[in-house]
Amino acid sequence: MGRAEMLENIIQWVPAANQERADAATPRENCTFGMSSPTPSGFVWQNHWFPVSCTMLRLNTLDQMTTCLKRKLIYFMGDSTVRQWIEYLTKKVNTLKLFELHESGKLKNLYAVDLDRNIWIQWKKHGHPIITVIDYSVKDHRYVPRDLDQVAGDRDTAVVISLGQHFRPFPMELFLRRMLNVRAAVRRLLLRSPHTRVVLKAENIREMSADPERFADIHGYTQYLALRDIFRDLRVGFVDAWDMSIAFGVNSVHPQEAVVENQIHMFLTYIC
Repeated sequence: MGRAEMLENIIQWVPAANQERADAATPRENCTFGMSSPTPSGFVWQNHWFPVSCTMLRLNTLDQMTTCLKRKLIYFMGDSTVRQWIEYLTKKVNTLKLFELHESGKLKNLYAVDLDRNIWIQWKKHGHPIITVIDYSVKDHRYVPRDLDQVAGDRDTAVVISLGQHFRPFPMELFLRRMLNVRAAVRRLLLRSPHTRVVLKAENIREMSADPERFADIHGYTQYLALRDIFRDLRVGFVDAWDMSIAFGVNSVHPQEAVVENQIHMFLTYIC
């Protein structure tokens, strides 16, 4: 390459580089429903998650969180990793009070209410398979698709679905069938109530010492890819807990509060 040709290439590259820097400095829109999620979907800096394709809200004060949650009816459906969400919210929002249902055990249904702001939040475990050493009642034990069909839905209703950890030891076909049924139920919900906010939470990575032949992340990663593919054409939100927990460097099925906090902020970005 001659000197003149090299100078010409440099002259052509400089404006393009400047334009890329200008684009990077341009404010991005908030994360919203139906957005595609790249891989990896973000990074962690100073204990904060930064999505690469959109902007995540940070509701750090009690007033900001209660304003966002006001008049909201929220259903958390899934495993204990999304139960952490209702535990976090009732800890941080002191106006939310857990309602005693006279049930026992760690897997009992949880309801949190704030009567003054008309906030109602529920966590309910998903149907079989549930792998645990803890006793639990099956009197109100239904699959997520059936629970979704019981949701009336409106613009102040949000549903969060989290499945995966308890499916890892079983054939992949079981997870695929369940998620296809969930997808059909989500479509029915959005048809009868298009303004309902539906958010999917991917599963976390977990301990490498926890029965790796059955529960290893290689099984979870296959399910994670299937989840993204099954719901790619639906207008739903996506909390990429898989990439978050990798970026935070935690190998725990129940990560520390900093990780849960960022998952919650991502969820609130969708509904606020």
